[in-house]
Amino acid sequence: MAVALLLAGLAASTASAATYGAQPSGSSAIFFIDTTSWADIHYKVNNGGQLNFRMAVTNGRNQYTVGGLNTGDVVDYSFTYWDVACNCAYDTAWARYTHSGTQTPDAGSGPQDAGPGPQDAGPGPQDAGPPPDVGNIVPLFNSGTAQEPATTQNTTAALITRVGDRVRDRHARESQYQAYDHYLGRYFENRTFWLEIIDEVAKGGSQIKVNLHTVYPHDGTNFRAFFRGLNTVAEYFHNGTFERVNDFQYTASVNFNAKEGRAIRVGDRMEIEAGVFLRQPVEGRFNYYGRALLYIVGTAGIVPFEGQGAILDSFPLPETAWLGGRTTLNYPYSNEPRNRFLQMALNIAPVNAQPFVEGRRLHHTDFGDGSHSEPGNPLFTAHANKLGPNYISRSCIACHTQNGRGLPPAVNTTLGNYVVKVGRVSGTTVTADPFLGFRLQPRSTSGTPEADVRIASWTTSTGTFADGTPYELRKPNFNFLNVIPTNHSARITPQLVGLGLLEAIPETAVAALADPNDTNGDGISGRMQAVVDPETGQTRLGRFGWKAGIARLKHQVAEALNRDIGVTSAVFPTLDCGPSQQGCSGSSQELNATDLDKMVRYVALLGVPARRDLRDTQAQRGETLFQNAGCAKCHATGFTTSAFHPNAELRGQTIRPYTDLLLHDMGAGLADNLPEGIASGAEWRTPPLWGIGLTAGVSGGEAYLHDGRARSLTEAILWHGGEGQAARNAFAGMNSADRAALLRFLQTL
Repeated sequence: MAVALLLAGLAASTASAATYGAQPSGSSAIFFIDTTSWADIHYKVNNGGQLNFRMAVTNGRNQYTVGGLNTGDVVDYSFTYWDVACNCAYDTAWARYTHSGTQTPDAGSGPQDAGPGPQDAGPGPQDAGPPPDVGNIVPLFNSGTAQEPATTQNTTAALITRVGDRVRDRHARESQYQAYDHYLGRYFENRTFWLEIIDEVAKGGSQIKVNLHTVYPHDGTNFRAFFRGLNTVAEYFHNGTFERVNDFQYTASVNFNAKEGRAIRVGDRMEIEAGVFLRQPVEGRFNYYGRALLYIVGTAGIVPFEGQGAILDSFPLPETAWLGGRTTLNYPYSNEPRNRFLQMALNIAPVNAQPFVEGRRLHHTDFGDGSHSEPGNPLFTAHANKLGPNYISRSCIACHTQNGRGLPPAVNTTLGNYVVKVGRVSGTTVTADPFLGFRLQPRSTSGTPEADVRIASWTTSTGTFADGTPYELRKPNFNFLNVIPTNHSARITPQLVGLGLLEAIPETAVAALADPNDTNGDGISGRMQAVVDPETGQTRLGRFGWKAGIARLKHQVAEALNRDIGVTSAVFPTLDCGPSQQGCSGSSQELNATDLDKMVRYVALLGVPARRDLRDTQAQRGETLFQNAGCAKCHATGFTTSAFHPNAELRGQTIRPYTDLLLHDMGAGLADNLPEGIASGAEWRTPPLWGIGLTAGVSGGEAYLHDGRARSLTEAILWHGGEGQAARNAFAGMNSADRAALLRFLQTL
């Protein structure tokens, strides 16, 4: 920051005029500046203390959302940004924004204008023309979409926050037990609940009331507030109990901040934990703990926290760490790295806590014998004997181990965690393989499988960076048994976190990043994939899969059940069969709509891990190198999700997935020979990068790109060709310190 201020004075005569301003959005305001290099915002709300945050590139400009605003609130703000015209940092003049609570743009044309300030200067970029053209694509959600209730409420008497939860074995910071993020036996039976935080202090009152709502009667429930952590890492200043209202509701209140030795006031950091004691008799454990939740008095909603100091006292994470908006998880302290992709969203709604765990049970169910992948859980007999007859894996979790990226199996081993798409190509038309259909399924419930596919060997190549450091790359060679498909595409298991948020990105936001003809001449020509909705027949934006071949998360889950496990549903009632394939036919609905919905909710509402090591100077430098190398031209930093998504947890979230959801030509080195929709063999959807730094801990190793060939992030970058060639060359041309910094940044995501 000090360097930026110093350079700003030197740059005043040469800096370009960047357009900037603010745009109301309900109870929030979106502050923007039309740059795509790094930018920081500095602001004060109602003349309070100054806050400083790194902005995120969204829709071709840097944006930052300030939430919790009321009509008439005043925000004074300025920006520090990297000006490519002078290759220097620049500070804008301070401007003032008054919140109207409407959607009327409030934008300006920049610091060099001699006329009115930014808030009065007239139309900004969002007024320059019509909204981005989405062609014949029909949006998934609009103002008529049925929505679940909001999780926060602003009344005259209180701010109200409602949040779901599940039971835990131990407390959040007890790393020696490693028993916080895992799931106990029978986690799906009677063991969810939700909290209602009624904040009267926010409206001039003196207390905060907390109601506990359960799905099963409880006994002896505890209410703990204001983290202490002096004698143990599970200690609170306030230790009380919930009083019983009825078998399914309990209540407690607190009016004193023992942490500070005074009455509670707005801005207090109030960490909450509920003790859960199920009424006996009950199968399995009866006593548990809830999640550690940080509530900031006077601000609706739960916020992700980090532990600071020797006792790991809870402080809100800076919003730049909220990769998944308010779904973002607290920093982990229980030393369970393999479980980081298994958690429910931090802001999960009460209505979704129980469906989430029941969906998880289905996700972990073997559809052959009904067994659960984890010990201590009963057979799910209602879902036994639905497997196959042809399949890749017996359960979702068998492929999506720990919900993370898959790793290539040993050479000459059946690919159980890959999808190998097959077909026959004639011009732009792809038809089913006569003996395989559209998916090679190497296993069968009886008889001989339709075919098999294995990695027979790896072809390696070598090269050197510009500084002379050597590197090695590898590429898989596949061997097919029984049937050799004419065209095929091998795709390894991707991670699952954040998929609900990707579904919630507005189509217009993706269209704003598309440049199919490379009109701006930057070498990037992202295209929107268009797919047919299997339920409505409408044309939708493709979002999911390595080539964005699926539009909705529901369709992604239903297709995987059908073609990977052999389980049918109303969405895909017919099995994947080739026209000449024997013993493969018929139509059915083995999984009902309710259970499919639970599985979709589970995947949609997985929490996104927070960005880590925000104060690491090497990572900060790496972020700048990431931007300057052109990586962010495809791995777009941020979006604001739709206000119309059905799930309250996913609506209106400022997220940082590092993808544009567009198709890009990645060159011959990464190409296969099977088109999908409008995507050629060389075109791939930009994969999101959130959570990528946790890959080794979750998966037990590293594998990147569509076929798992890259054993490190370095190899993944070096395979970039086509539209990614310039960014790849920029990375290869860096010295070892700069390469390490860029990789360090990626590892914080």
